[in-house]
Amino acid sequence: MPIGIWALADREIFEGFALQAVDLKGRVAIPADLRAVAERNSEARQIVIGMHAQDPCLSAHDAGWSKEKYDRIDRREQQAADQGKDGDVRAKRRAFGLVEKAPFDDSGRFVIPPFFKAKARIGKWAFFSGAGETFEVWAPEVLLADPNADPELREICEFLCQQKGVKL
Repeated sequence: MPIGIWALADREIFEGFALQAVDLKGRVAIPADLRAVAERNSEARQIVIGMHAQDPCLSAHDAGWSKEKYDRIDRREQQAADQGKDGDVRAKRRAFGLVEKAPFDDSGRFVIPPFFKAKARIGKWAFFSGAGETFEVWAPEVLLADPNADPELREICEFLCQQKGVKL
């Protein structure tokens, strides 16, 4: 699987893609290289997961990213206040209130939180895609049917489904 890492300051970023099976209880394994990045970026063996802000998929990151994310939002609020403008009151709610923490084991297996699994319409398969500070988790059916999704991302997902003999 062509997943890799890239060092950025003191943090590594999530890169690459993979198609993973999801069991009946909603357990799925984070691809090994993505898991390794999450482990190096945080002392906690857990990910933070929620809906993507724009796309019909999940967005996940290591626990260490939460502090950096908070600092970035706080700086934007301070800049807005310095300019006499109102900040985005929903930014912190979306970033920290509309998420769940999901612990993962040594092999990277975690249970997709049921609300988010249902909302993203993830069934028997999950397509993982690195997105820098975060990674996305898609239902392959949703990705392939989304006319607004990146065509190359859809092409990769379709290829992996064919390679694994996955019928959607």
